[in-house]
Amino acid sequence: MLKVSVKDFGPIIEGTVDLKPLTLFVGPSNAGKSYLAMLVYSLMQSSDASFIAPYWIPMRYIHHFSPGIREPGAAEILGDIDEEDVKTISRWARNIETNPQEVFEVPFLQEAPLEISFTTLPEELHRLVHRGFKSSLDLMEQFFGRELQRCHGDISDMRSRRNDATQLRIGLEQSQPRLILDFEENQGSLRALPDADWDMSQSKFGIRRDLLRSLQDEAPRHGRHRGDLEPYYEFLVLLMGSAFAKLFEEVPRSCYYLPAARSGIAQGHKAIASILVRQSSLAAIRPLEVPTLSGIITDFMGHILTMTMERADGRHVRPGAEALEEVVGFLETEVLRGKIDIERDREVTYPEISYAPVSGQPDTGKFPFQKTSSMVSELAPVILFLKYLVRPGDLLILEEPESHLHPASQRQMARGIARLVNAGVRVIITTHSDYFVGQINNLLKLNRASRQKRAKEGYDAVDCLKSDDVSAYHFRLYGNSGGSRVEELPILPDFGIDEQEFAAVSEALYEETVSLQRIRANR
Repeated sequence: MLKVSVKDFGPIIEGTVDLKPLTLFVGPSNAGKSYLAMLVYSLMQSSDASFIAPYWIPMRYIHHFSPGIREPGAAEILGDIDEEDVKTISRWARNIETNPQEVFEVPFLQEAPLEISFTTLPEELHRLVHRGFKSSLDLMEQFFGRELQRCHGDISDMRSRRNDATQLRIGLEQSQPRLILDFEENQGSLRALPDADWDMSQSKFGIRRDLLRSLQDEAPRHGRHRGDLEPYYEFLVLLMGSAFAKLFEEVPRSCYYLPAARSGIAQGHKAIASILVRQSSLAAIRPLEVPTLSGIITDFMGHILTMTMERADGRHVRPGAEALEEVVGFLETEVLRGKIDIERDREVTYPEISYAPVSGQPDTGKFPFQKTSSMVSELAPVILFLKYLVRPGDLLILEEPESHLHPASQRQMARGIARLVNAGVRVIITTHSDYFVGQINNLLKLNRASRQKRAKEGYDAVDCLKSDDVSAYHFRLYGNSGGSRVEELPILPDFGIDEQEFAAVSEALYEETVSLQRIRANR
């Protein structure tokens, strides 16, 4: 389980959240819900194992987010390999051949690779891996700092201004395998604290037999030419890549953020793309003028533009998509009452997002996205992301899913989120809706009901939520402190999430209504 902590971060005085399959942020406006959600997005983008170990994956994944960072070589990460390192690796390789190891099949390899446990490694190799991890942590520090700036602005502006003693702190913790990272703001930049803690003892890695054989030779020529050391570097890169993949296995492989302003951005994406294209044609004549946008907005807009072009060209197939087809079908049928899709009209060069009402409604054909209701335009990006981008294992951050929805549709939306979680997608929600939270509570209670009871109420097993899979946090504003504290809301299997905040508003409204009735009666 991943845990993210902050202190003196913008409007948030302090708080810690456990990122469970479904995580809810509730509380008043301007209390820091979106601020923390954007931080999680930045952290997930920069702590992906592919970013920590860039030397064993294509560099295009790094350059997408941090184009200024050059590709490091294995020697730069690991340092130089000396003669003793070579002898240690060779002794280990010969010893592995004499001990039975688990074999796993890889279809495109003639020889089945061996699966090796880190517990079989000598202490010298553990030290090499730890040395490489510290170097990679410096790289992550750069990525995380850039991601924060992309999404939030200058790091120095993120620190709370409540008093001169405040200091921005950000932490990432994973329980199994153990991983603890802490960062702090230092004179306008982000710095990783030196007391990082991790445990790779339970990790395993696979090694090809041909590579293993090449490591068993301690021929003295290894020091004459750089190329003679390539098998040893390849082995250490494999070793570190496997260790980091295990260390960061709780980190979602992809993270998507759907901001609260998604309908307006999605509706204007064609106009924005057109403006940029026109501007680019003048780049040779005058400087290109590009407005400054948050990384959250540019990422969202980029996904919309990319998926429309790929869908129109027929390049939209993704592994795991079938697992979400049922969720998409439910949302389109029960909430949208229609279908959202992308298609290219023969008379239109740019793909169009369209909405087609389902049967039972007047046969009006398809509507262009720009001419639909606020409810449709609000949900359309969610449907498109689930159809063409999101996969099981990903993290979807969705701000205010209840926007522009009738209370009855909000309840159905909550069911759709539960089905999404049960399909394997991790979800973070920010919400102001007591209807939405109330329905989540019912789905938590539903998990303890019998199958017959669920069917009687019109629910299936995919609608149920386990209390262990849900976490909820209230961002409570403190009057004179100038900020909020993130407080965990207890979740009980029989009662669900504590809704005191919404209950207090309802009570205040009721009391005011009663008071006004008395005033009227006394006139």
